[in-house]
Amino acid sequence: MLLRQHRRLPSLDVFRGLVIACMLLVNGLPDFAGAYPVLLHSPWEGITLADFVMPGFIFAMGTAGALHLAKYGRNRENDIFGRITRRSLILILLGLFLSQMPLILQHFFTPGGASAGLLAQIIDHGRVLGVLQRLGLVYFCGMILAWGLERNSLLNTMAFLLLLLSSVCFHLYDTSSPFSPTDNISMVIDGIFPGAAHCYMGGNFDPEGLYGTIAATASMLFGIMAGRHLTVDNAPVFERVGKMILHGSVLLLAGGLWSYMDIICKNLWTAPFALLTSGFCMWLLALLEISFSFMPDFMGWLCAPWRWLGKNALLFYILPEVVLMTLWQVHTASEMPLYPWLWSVTLKGIGNIPLSILLFTLLWICLWLPLAKYLHKHDILFKV
Repeated sequence: MLLRQHRRLPSLDVFRGLVIACMLLVNGLPDFAGAYPVLLHSPWEGITLADFVMPGFIFAMGTAGALHLAKYGRNRENDIFGRITRRSLILILLGLFLSQMPLILQHFFTPGGASAGLLAQIIDHGRVLGVLQRLGLVYFCGMILAWGLERNSLLNTMAFLLLLLSSVCFHLYDTSSPFSPTDNISMVIDGIFPGAAHCYMGGNFDPEGLYGTIAATASMLFGIMAGRHLTVDNAPVFERVGKMILHGSVLLLAGGLWSYMDIICKNLWTAPFALLTSGFCMWLLALLEISFSFMPDFMGWLCAPWRWLGKNALLFYILPEVVLMTLWQVHTASEMPLYPWLWSVTLKGIGNIPLSILLFTLLWICLWLPLAKYLHKHDILFKV
């Protein structure tokens, strides 16, 4: 199969930008209790808008990975393996740093926090896993598999085998209640590594735990398939996009059928969750690609803000997170965190509470657009 040489796809940049905007929307809520439910992660079973953010990141990473492999081919094996390993390690290290930010900020901004040893707090309670750590692990596993499996049929089969493995092990662990929110195979593994003291919010379960990496890698492989569809040499746009729409439809159908056996759960990254989110991402990217192919000028104008964000997706994941954590950690004289205080003195009185929360979060997104535009205009890219 001949693939086009690596090039920036406007559709992929916009796709990434939409995912970043959704992430900013979900993470930037000043009051989670009063927000529209669709903006909150599903507590366990089910799916909301917020639950599409992480699958979107992984799917886009897979699509970009296919372009990366197309650029370097298969003649420089050591170089490609080194690049994959380096990028994975950088993502994991960045994630480890970001995971310790809450403890670092508490150390400096909480009264009495500076008296306790920061290093000791990190060793005893620092979170080991997280979003970027999962991205790093999934990137390494997905790229190695894609590097070794040239044929699309083999790559697609491997993705379904990973989902089957994940699903079967859930059922083998507990045949009566395999997806219990209090006891399942993913929680058992989290208890072994990283251990309850190092899980999210100090609980006995981490939503980015190791076990979910199995099915999340399948999500990346579907993203790689999308990248291969988009970059087939000499294929007309309708053929490339048609394959993506067909593939996405199969994933949606498979996810719907699989949901009769397994629950749809982002926290566990179950097989139906991986299939449904990947199918939706496949459809969205296909629609963006065909729109850019036939209306490049109009789409370029309409989607400009999302393309700005998408060109520096990693930066606009990390930087707003650090700023948000700081705004939540700094308190006003009335002991209220600064971020919700800003909402309370600006937009809280506009409409009802959920609407004012949404408007404030949209404003939060808009605040990052000037920086994104500046970086785009000067062609400044932050990437690993």
